[in-house]
Amino acid sequence: MSSFHAARNRPWYCLGLLAVAAGCQARPAADAARSPADASGAPPPVRVVVRPAERKTLVRKIEVPGQVEAYETAPLMAKVTGYVRRVAVDIGDRVRGPRAADGERPAADGDLLLELDVPELERERAQRTAAVARARAVVAQSEAAIQVAKAALASADSEAVEAGFAVEAQAALVAKWKSENDRIVQLAAAAAVTQKVADETGSQLQAAEAALRQAQAKVQSAQARRGEAAAAVQQAEADLAASQAEVEVALAEAARAETMLAFATLHAPFDGVVTARHVHPGHLVRVAGSEPLLVVSRLDPVRVVVQVPESDALLVRPGSPAALRVPALPGAGFTGQVTRTSESLDMGNRTLRIEIDLANPEGTLKPGTYLQAELEVANRKDVLALPRAAILTQDKHTFCLTVDEQGKVIQLPVQLGIQVGTEVEILSGLTGSERIITANVGGFRAGQTVEAVTEPAAAR
Repeated sequence: MSSFHAARNRPWYCLGLLAVAAGCQARPAADAARSPADASGAPPPVRVVVRPAERKTLVRKIEVPGQVEAYETAPLMAKVTGYVRRVAVDIGDRVRGPRAADGERPAADGDLLLELDVPELERERAQRTAAVARARAVVAQSEAAIQVAKAALASADSEAVEAGFAVEAQAALVAKWKSENDRIVQLAAAAAVTQKVADETGSQLQAAEAALRQAQAKVQSAQARRGEAAAAVQQAEADLAASQAEVEVALAEAARAETMLAFATLHAPFDGVVTARHVHPGHLVRVAGSEPLLVVSRLDPVRVVVQVPESDALLVRPGSPAALRVPALPGAGFTGQVTRTSESLDMGNRTLRIEIDLANPEGTLKPGTYLQAELEVANRKDVLALPRAAILTQDKHTFCLTVDEQGKVIQLPVQLGIQVGTEVEILSGLTGSERIITANVGGFRAGQTVEAVTEPAAAR
């Protein structure tokens, strides 16, 4: 007998066959009880959870790295060539800048920082000062020459007047002797007087006429002398104008020498701290030097510089709140607001430079300190919002899926605003009453029939 036939004679084998037969008979009945399909055999609608868009306040914040910079920095260079005579400050020293005049004190320069020894400029200043004195002496000499010329002109005027009077007197005398001569000539013709008397009268007339011509010549001479005196006055006045111009030139050159000599001393340009020193007494410094002698920085306030990525650069505005955290100062926090922006993105890294001014009276924040800045770049109040998972994007268009009263899935285009965490602002496309599918939206299609179940508010 084979092993198969032996197995068939075993009791447990028979029981197994009975059990399999019973299972095959019971399966159709069980399947019929579990499947709720309708008479047409179509599957039931898929159950989906829906919810309306909610109105809320969305505050978008970003966290970006930044660093502290001095509010102002002045690298002090050499304007003149010379040897360092004295350095009055060292790094870390606080200095005061210029002070304006008030009711009690006159204006004052900033604190002395450094002195240069420039003897050639000192000698040039002395030379220019002497040139000014010489030019002023020439002016005084020209003014005296004008007075002399004017006196000569006045004398020439007097001579001309006197000569004019003499001409008038001689003209009257000529007229007298001419009349007398005519009378005597008539008497002589009538033999009333001798010829000798007539000749004497004619001689007197000739003498008077000669004297008249002499007086007229003196008038011409006086007028010529007056012209010379007037020209001398004009020349003296021109010399005075030239000497006055020389004074102005000398004063300008003296002022330039004084100004250049003033560059031999460096003063603090503003209130701040000396942050760098590169010279010591005895060093020769040149005008063409590329390294600053000293660097003064204003550290109260300071600038916090942050580079905002392009995605949020258009949202940042002056006045936006900022919270600052300095890793090197655990537990210390600073708050401020955006003071200014560059209004232009960097072409290399596509970021926007923003600056936050912070008061720093104790000097806690040092230039170069690294920090983290949390910026509030947008604050939208009472706006419609949806979970980002409820938004689909196709061909650069965004939309969401809603369920109407008949259970049909409808595709609605929407315009998105800012995103905060997992929620996104809806600018247009929704009224707030729609039933929106918020989960597994990629598994549904427009026109599909579903069974909508509203999500409880407590579960959102």
